[in-house]
Amino acid sequence: MRFSTRLAWSSLAGLAFLLAGVVAFAQQTPAPQRPFSQLVDLWTRQLDRIATRTEQAVLLPAEIDALREQATDVRAAAAAAAALARNDLTDTKKLLAPLEAKPGPDAPPESDAVKAERQRLTEQATISEGRAKQCEVVIARADQLLEHLTKLRGEVVLQNLLRRNASPLSSQVWSNIGPELAASAQALSVAMSTWNRGGLAALRSGGQDLTPLAAWALLTLALWWAGRWLRRRFGRRHAHEPTHRDRTIATAIDGIGLVLVPILAVWLIGKLLSASAPPPPMDVLVPELTLRLITLLLVFGMTAAGLAPAHPAWRILPFSDSSAHYLSHALRRLMVVGIVADLIYVSLSQAGEREAVAAVGSLVLATLVALLALPTLSNKAWHAARPEGSELPPMIGGTWWSIARLVLSAVVLSSIGFALAGYAALAAHLHASIAATCLLIAIGLLLHRLVADLLDAAAAPDTPSGRWVRHRLGLPADSTVRGQLIVLLLFDLILVALLALTIPATWGVDIDAILQGFGQLLRGVKVGGVTISLGNVGMAILAFGVCMLIARLIRSIVRDRVLPTVDAPLPLRQSIDAGLNYAGVMIAILVGVGALGVDFTNLAIVLGALSVGIGLGLQNIANNVISGVILLMERPIKAGDWVIVNGHEGFVRRINIRATEIETFQRTHVIVPNSMFLQNPVINRTYADTSSRVEIQIAVPLSTDVMKLEAILREAALGHPRVLRVPMPIVRFVRVTTAALDFELFVFVSNLEDRLTVMNDLNRSILGRLIDEMIIDPRPVPELRLRDIDKLGAAFRGELPERPKTEGSSEMTSEGPDDAAAAPKN
Repeated sequence: MRFSTRLAWSSLAGLAFLLAGVVAFAQQTPAPQRPFSQLVDLWTRQLDRIATRTEQAVLLPAEIDALREQATDVRAAAAAAAALARNDLTDTKKLLAPLEAKPGPDAPPESDAVKAERQRLTEQATISEGRAKQCEVVIARADQLLEHLTKLRGEVVLQNLLRRNASPLSSQVWSNIGPELAASAQALSVAMSTWNRGGLAALRSGGQDLTPLAAWALLTLALWWAGRWLRRRFGRRHAHEPTHRDRTIATAIDGIGLVLVPILAVWLIGKLLSASAPPPPMDVLVPELTLRLITLLLVFGMTAAGLAPAHPAWRILPFSDSSAHYLSHALRRLMVVGIVADLIYVSLSQAGEREAVAAVGSLVLATLVALLALPTLSNKAWHAARPEGSELPPMIGGTWWSIARLVLSAVVLSSIGFALAGYAALAAHLHASIAATCLLIAIGLLLHRLVADLLDAAAAPDTPSGRWVRHRLGLPADSTVRGQLIVLLLFDLILVALLALTIPATWGVDIDAILQGFGQLLRGVKVGGVTISLGNVGMAILAFGVCMLIARLIRSIVRDRVLPTVDAPLPLRQSIDAGLNYAGVMIAILVGVGALGVDFTNLAIVLGALSVGIGLGLQNIANNVISGVILLMERPIKAGDWVIVNGHEGFVRRINIRATEIETFQRTHVIVPNSMFLQNPVINRTYADTSSRVEIQIAVPLSTDVMKLEAILREAALGHPRVLRVPMPIVRFVRVTTAALDFELFVFVSNLEDRLTVMNDLNRSILGRLIDEMIIDPRPVPELRLRDIDKLGAAFRGELPERPKTEGSSEMTSEGPDDAAAAPKN
């Protein structure tokens, strides 16, 4: 093991030393510099030659790409020369500024040396400015040619796709297929013989410089050794039941050993063969063969790593066992047969203009691909592994992926129709683009799943990396870390950007056009004096987020550490906290607007636009926000107040930016917009202080001693510890009715929250004293007969002077809210 480790480190060190030597050698041999006039003439002739070539009738997409690469090189060289000329001009102007002649009669005389130096610097500045303008002219012409070439390439690609050849249903095609096949085979044989005698012989004799390829070969060997060691250490050979983390790590290791290393090996072989200068059509077939072998290895490696048909316990994708086996075999069968057929078709097509071969080959290829692709899109290949009682969908991807599979099946079958109609190039391009798109999306999804699982495993509290992060951040050992989600978001953004570039390229869209569109988005659109771009918007969002984080940090420090040490009431501390929130949001908005590039001198225009938006759709939100500011300033209500507003009664718990939170006596929370406190009458029971008055109403029989009852009520009130002595309790004799004597007791408490408790205690105390003094009778009231109830009603209406009586019972003297008030006995 130690020997293997030393061997690996030695290989990596040798590789680094070799690459450093190559870079140093390249840097020690700079290219000779030409005079600027010769460079301008060279750039002009190159652009003239490109413009003349674009005017020809027949141009292939590969030729257009070569011309565009030449124009890009000319533009880059001119841009570098222009930047150098501008720098020289800036430096010259800095040297020229102190030498400017000072006007006025009192100016000191200048020497001849100063005049000569000023004249020399002026001429040098003029030369630099002229060079910069010449470079700008070259850049502008190169941009015009690049735009024209991009448009021309799109037209050429579209014409080639829509070009209609002979249909394979034609008898002329089948009569020419034999001779054309023989001619294509003869052309390939001659090309192979020429290549074997020329490029391959030179390659075998060592006439080619293979130093870069040797460096890549060392890197491939190092990766192979690392993958082999990791597979022995963390691979799928262990007998224990794997956890989710074990499956993720094993899949990532298989991605290195089964995918990356073979792909690098095939790519090295392809580059080695391309370095031998193969003759046509082998110069096209070698890269095509390399690309198809890499695709085949990708599919085999992804099915083995993700689907794991031979190791169901190590599968990371939620496929059932039958679907994993079926989809894996179907994909491999499709790729092997499809790539072989496609390679034969491309070889025969590149061997010369063979119309019959192209027509029949496209039909055969489209039919094979369609018949082999349909099983991979069937429902049998996409069943999900669901535990017992799970509510997950039975199919992978759900309804949307099922619909997409139907659409893909129809498109794949349509390629057969295009081939029968004679559109051979369109049919081949269709199934090749669909296969490449599906492969790229599958790679992206698998990478997302692997990276997410690896980040979760790295952030787990029982891993070394997770323990290190918690230790460095000072977090508890079992705390939850969310930083891996930000890393995953950044990775997903990069992955989406790469897919946005590669997927359109598989369908024939020009990559330069895509990059130009992205560049336009990044550079932005100039509106007035403000340039709005994705870069500026991203910087503004980042600046706003950073300012909000700083504001929240300052707010939390003030709220949790500073305010508790200040002798201030809770409502004032909450108002300060809300004010800090307002200030933090406003500062973050101003910083974000500044990062966006908006000039504050023109902020009135922005405010005018905002006022229009507020008047149209944001008036309610603005009304509530401004009302919240007024509530914090005037403080008609504050946290802890007992308020009644719009039918809601309770305690104010928090005044937020848009709404106020009220907690009712039922322990429910009501969110009331701030504007309701300014537009409606508000009862604030604790506006001046927290004291409150408790009101108790009592009805006693008519025979009750009034002075005695008043004394009982005062004693009960003064006997409670929470009743204030100042102001004193008040006993009020309200009225005399035909049924009872009505009294009211008013007492005051210092804390509003004690109101219900004091009322309950006083009611119990007063009831006990009234029973002890025989003022009321606690025995139940006898039931009344119907005729007695009628007499009782007549007495209350004034029709009878006497009260209703029942046999053997006391007379009924009370009615209404207090049924405990009984009449004295006869």
